[in-house]
Amino acid sequence: MTDMSTNLTTRHPVSASRGWQILMLLTSLCVTPFTQAKTGDTSSTNISISGTIVANGTCSFNQDGTVQVDFGEVKLKSSGSNTVQLDGDYLKPLTSGFACTGDSAGLLQMSFTSASGSYENYQGTAVLGVDKGIVGIELLVNGAAQNMGSWFTVDQNNPPTLEAKLVQVSDTNSNNVTSGALFTASGTLKLAFN
Repeated sequence: MTDMSTNLTTRHPVSASRGWQILMLLTSLCVTPFTQAKTGDTSSTNISISGTIVANGTCSFNQDGTVQVDFGEVKLKSSGSNTVQLDGDYLKPLTSGFACTGDSAGLLQMSFTSASGSYENYQGTAVLGVDKGIVGIELLVNGAAQNMGSWFTVDQNNPPTLEAKLVQVSDTNSNNVTSGALFTASGTLKLAFN
């Protein structure tokens, strides 16, 4: 046994001051009261978050200047006293090709707005009115009617097909439109990240 304790002593020498430190630690652990958290106790800390927004993507239309859409000769036929009816179907493509560069991830949208800010109603859809009345211009997006003046989502990897369709908004010839009269309308096609 003597050999064993000698081996233990040489392996793990403990000084008297070290022994007192261990004893004091054990005593303080036994004396220190433990507290339990109570329901409703909270702890909080303020957190400040900051960063930099980088928006460097842009999209622009491929053509410059004003795009002209000419419906050619539009026929109206008389349908009674001072009333007329649009005779035929009139549909024209709208040149609307665009290109995007940079960081262009986001909600890309288009809108066609009236230059005057007012619209006509055609079967529940807002259409662009013309200066002579009787007809309006309906925007078709991939073949479906789209309200003028409202934003619609665009997939930049699969751009929409836009068309202008001539529709009848009134059958009363209140402006006394006669053969050879020209009609005009104007608006702005917008492209934006919203």
